[in-house]
Amino acid sequence: MSLVYLFSALLIIMILLLFTLTNHKLQQHAGQFVLIAPIISSIYFLWQIPRVMQGHFVTVKIPWLTLLDINIDFRVDGLSLFFSLLISLIGLAVFYYATQYLSKEHDNLPRFYIYLLLFMFSMIGVVTSNNTILMYVFWELTSVSSFLLIAYWYNKGESQFGAIQSFMITVFGGLALLAGFIMIYIVTGTNSISEIIGQSDKLAQSNLFIPIIIMMLLGAFTKSAQFPFHIWLPKAMAAPTPVSAYLHSATMVKAGIFLLFRFTPVLGLSDFYIYCVTFVGLITMIFGAINATRQFDLKGILAYSTISQLGMIVSMVGLGGGFAQHPSGEASKVYGLILFAALFHLMNHALYKGALFMGVGIIDHETGTRDIRRLSGLRKVFPITLIVMLLSALSMAGIPFLNGFLSKEMFFESLVSTNELPQFNITLTIIITVIGVVASIFTLIYAVYMIKEVFWGDSQQADLPLKSPHEPFLFTLPSAIMMILLPMIFFIPNLFGESIILPALRSITIGENVDELAPHISQWHGFNLPLTLSAIVIIVGFIAALKIDWKKYANHIKVKSITEIYLGSYKHFEHYSGYSIRGLMNNRLNHYITLTLLIFIMIVTYGIIEAGFPKVHQIHVSEFGPLEVITLIVVFVLGIALTFIRQRLTMVILNGIIGYCVTIFFILMKAPDLALTQLVVETITTILFIVSFSRLPNVPRTKVHKKREAVKIVVSLMMAIIVVTLVFIAQQSDSMPTISTFYHDAYKLTGGKNIVNAILGDFRALDTLFEGLVLIIAGLGIYTLLNFKDRRGQDERE
Repeated sequence: MSLVYLFSALLIIMILLLFTLTNHKLQQHAGQFVLIAPIISSIYFLWQIPRVMQGHFVTVKIPWLTLLDINIDFRVDGLSLFFSLLISLIGLAVFYYATQYLSKEHDNLPRFYIYLLLFMFSMIGVVTSNNTILMYVFWELTSVSSFLLIAYWYNKGESQFGAIQSFMITVFGGLALLAGFIMIYIVTGTNSISEIIGQSDKLAQSNLFIPIIIMMLLGAFTKSAQFPFHIWLPKAMAAPTPVSAYLHSATMVKAGIFLLFRFTPVLGLSDFYIYCVTFVGLITMIFGAINATRQFDLKGILAYSTISQLGMIVSMVGLGGGFAQHPSGEASKVYGLILFAALFHLMNHALYKGALFMGVGIIDHETGTRDIRRLSGLRKVFPITLIVMLLSALSMAGIPFLNGFLSKEMFFESLVSTNELPQFNITLTIIITVIGVVASIFTLIYAVYMIKEVFWGDSQQADLPLKSPHEPFLFTLPSAIMMILLPMIFFIPNLFGESIILPALRSITIGENVDELAPHISQWHGFNLPLTLSAIVIIVGFIAALKIDWKKYANHIKVKSITEIYLGSYKHFEHYSGYSIRGLMNNRLNHYITLTLLIFIMIVTYGIIEAGFPKVHQIHVSEFGPLEVITLIVVFVLGIALTFIRQRLTMVILNGIIGYCVTIFFILMKAPDLALTQLVVETITTILFIVSFSRLPNVPRTKVHKKREAVKIVVSLMMAIIVVTLVFIAQQSDSMPTISTFYHDAYKLTGGKNIVNAILGDFRALDTLFEGLVLIIAGLGIYTLLNFKDRRGQDERE
């Protein structure tokens, strides 16, 4: 239950932050207070490392909606621990960094930290959930909290646009993911992720397997900014830099990758999944790398860099997905290498990209700009930031003696080894290797180009909005600590590999020989093809970065933005939808009722055709006498008369008489409760209609429009036939068992002697509660409308 205590602690801290919203003195210390949350989380998950290394997992299961298998079910295994450590430790650095970045005078600090803590809470929930529906709830919470964080500076148009775009795309993916989870439940009968993985063969044999893969890939690709859903990530850079450093480099964008890792034992059984994930990742990698060289905004460069690096990791997840088909043999060693490399690079990317974002935030905060055309020669002003960003950029580029070199080498080794996999031949191996090498060259180009333009050159050419920048030590502290880890991991990689990455690999590649598949990370493998590819990347990349003027390249080469296509499509869709809605919503109540009834008639007719029409000999007709016949004739005559009468008050009165006739029917059928209800409702509504119409202006009615009246009569007759048919179907002897037998036990179940009261107060308690809320809301609306005119008159007089 310790995991429940962790979630409870995070919620308590979030609630306490709410009390600081109204206290100005407490607001200034909100950042220091909220640091408790990532500290607690980091300590908890660090404490779990020895236990998980030994194969013991933390599990919590609290029954909830057991009939639908929706439970509060958490599980901390190697994979969830790996991601939880990233979320907590990177979160600790970012939370502290935010205390130095945000202004105590101009920023609403409690609101920011509530959003940030909500996101951290949601991400931990995503990676520890062992129930698909619970995971979906946390999944959407990350989208909501991300929306709030991107729109934190809501007075800026770019923040509004970035928040809306990211929210629309990620929520669309979330809905697709929910559809995939529902289909999985249909096939397996469970929402438990561990049980779903245990039924992987059953899923693979299902006709819904490919639709499940497509839905889950939509969820993963939209969240992890894969092509063509990547467009939200650059626009999300309008958020404060701590948000970019946390959400869009280390955590939220990794949620989609976590999803792929978690369900690899299931989804990897399909070659369609392997090819789709691999090539989408490679396309995203090279697309992001090339576009990063065209950016002038430092955060824009890092945004496309993140897209590219995420594509690289996703491609490795796709290449290693075939382990589900071949858990043993020579191919399994290659799969193990690839998946291990993906996890290793994911960890490395979170470190150097988080440090890079923090460095950019320091430059932006102190100089007032992120435009590389206005930045130059800052190496003397920001010496610590220079070291942090230089080592982080070189690590990202895969330069030796930094952690990024090791995972880049493993990436190249993965690419050249794909020829040994059954899904790939020599031609595909060459294609994906070339794509990976070219994308890596561009990675080195924008990494070196970014550092060169910002820190080298003539400082006199810099055009800084803030003329006296400086470098506070406490501001650089979290990024400096992350930077120190980059060479440290290079020299002692297996300490991290054996304690963090290997347990995560065990959770993905379920089997007895998993430890044999994990490679031993070595700084030197001899002269081989991956080393040759690394040398080519370094030589070509440095020459291109130093000899080519990439500013001119960015100015002269224009590429049609997918965002522009998105906006154009959105405008056309908005115009078409507006035109369609205006045609449908024409302010004519009769038109709305006619359409509603026609749709209902079509749905019921389709159901009757599928289920079969009731047999006439099974139709039961209740006994009736002269009074029933007379009442029925009165209703029939009044109903026909209403189609010809044009006076409003006469129509209201005749309609009330029909209602009273229905009351008589209830009495004759020995249903006094229904009769009393009908009598009261009919009396009140008739009086209200008469009072309302008497106060309305006497507008003369137009002449009868024969076609419209004919349509109304036809629809009414069709509706009458449908209702009578439904009554006949309900009376069939071979229909479903009646629920009335359950309600007969109302006294035993509820203690209520009146069945109707028991149904309303106990069996349908929530329904009755919400009906009451609807009435309250309607009453408030009516009260507001009645008093609106008086208030407006008062305002005008004032």
